[in-house]
Amino acid sequence: MATVNYQIRSDKPNSIIYVLFSADRQTNLRRKTRELVNPENWNGKINTKGTPKNIKSGTKEFLTDHENLKSKLSNLSTFIIKEYQKRKENEIINGDWLDEVINAFYNEGKRIIELDYIDNFLEHYKTTILPFRKYRGQPITIRTQQKQITILSKFQEFLQTEKKRLKVSDYNLAVGNRFVLFLRSQNLAENTVGKYLKYTKTIFKSARQENIELNNQIDEIKGFTVETPTHYLTENELLQIQDLKLIGNSKLELTRDWLIVGCYTGQRASDLFSMNKNKIVNINGKEYINLSQKKTKTPVLVPIHDEVKKILEKYNGNFPPVFSTNLDSSKTIFNNHLETVCKLANIDRLEYGRVYDKEKKHYVFGDYPFYQLVSSHVCRRTFATMYYSKIPTAIIMSVTGHKTEKEFLGYIGIDNSTLSEQMYKYWEQLEQEPKTEPQQNSKTAN
Repeated sequence: MATVNYQIRSDKPNSIIYVLFSADRQTNLRRKTRELVNPENWNGKINTKGTPKNIKSGTKEFLTDHENLKSKLSNLSTFIIKEYQKRKENEIINGDWLDEVINAFYNEGKRIIELDYIDNFLEHYKTTILPFRKYRGQPITIRTQQKQITILSKFQEFLQTEKKRLKVSDYNLAVGNRFVLFLRSQNLAENTVGKYLKYTKTIFKSARQENIELNNQIDEIKGFTVETPTHYLTENELLQIQDLKLIGNSKLELTRDWLIVGCYTGQRASDLFSMNKNKIVNINGKEYINLSQKKTKTPVLVPIHDEVKKILEKYNGNFPPVFSTNLDSSKTIFNNHLETVCKLANIDRLEYGRVYDKEKKHYVFGDYPFYQLVSSHVCRRTFATMYYSKIPTAIIMSVTGHKTEKEFLGYIGIDNSTLSEQMYKYWEQLEQEPKTEPQQNSKTAN
């Protein structure tokens, strides 16, 4: 139970009265009030808990001042307890908090929000800056805002592990490194940790809009990514899935059919499960799926492959039914059944990747059968990998929605050494092509 007491720390005639606030056994704080007292009128020894004495004799002015002191300390105690009781979950209770509350008491109860402090600035950022952020000239989506709010919450949790209340100007490499260690202690994936760290720089750089001082190391705080294995199905494995006979399990059959559609359209799950017959358009006698990709807002026109046409015919001109009206639920159900479908299709070659350990509550890297590693990402990667070097890269990118060739090649795991090897193949093809003798221009000599 939170308690408030007072003490003096000097025997001088005008001694400062200190407030002692105890929130729990671990949180015992002491800060100055704006009140003074003569130790002769104080009931208690120096550096121990005390109160103003009950005095009945003296001048009228003295007695009035003394009663006002008693009343003010009583009201301050009540104010501090109320502020503590209505605190926010992420509010850090420390000496700076107590100072802020005491100052509010003397400011007609109004707590001044000091944006120099990180906890206050993060709240300001969430309510005043984040809703108006833009990406490539367009307002960010509600989903993106929600992701960023998650990062803000993680940083607020981290602040509660710090020994003192941090200011925005305190955010340097050392604090950034401690934030990384905090995130890792929560068993987050390394790429998630790197993404969260990167975004903190975006948050704090926006503090310049409020003329808040930044640490000179802010530009040195950088996010990071860890190279993850790129899993995809080979053409033969895709044929094994297409030929798989599934009897009596509608969800497995739907999973197999959506997987085929995904591998021949090259779309993310969020776009895959938005496909319906209304998005099929006919251009010059050819049918396409007309999409605006959910993640990047990139418009794509996806040609309909013969294998996709077979699926459409199976469902009377429509795509397979979705697993749920909720997109995230559909993706979860799809991923949960992909492992079974690939296992039944005997796709069990060993691949390096990560599998979530439910007991350890984090991912463990190692060699696993392919069916344990498969997820909805396999659709887009299979499409991109299957047609790479067979179809011009720019054409594949027009379907997958990749912006640059570098981004595309990184996505399918192609590096410079692979490209160099391909150079030999092209040379061999050129050597096999019939050569034509260059025509010589004949000139008549004068």
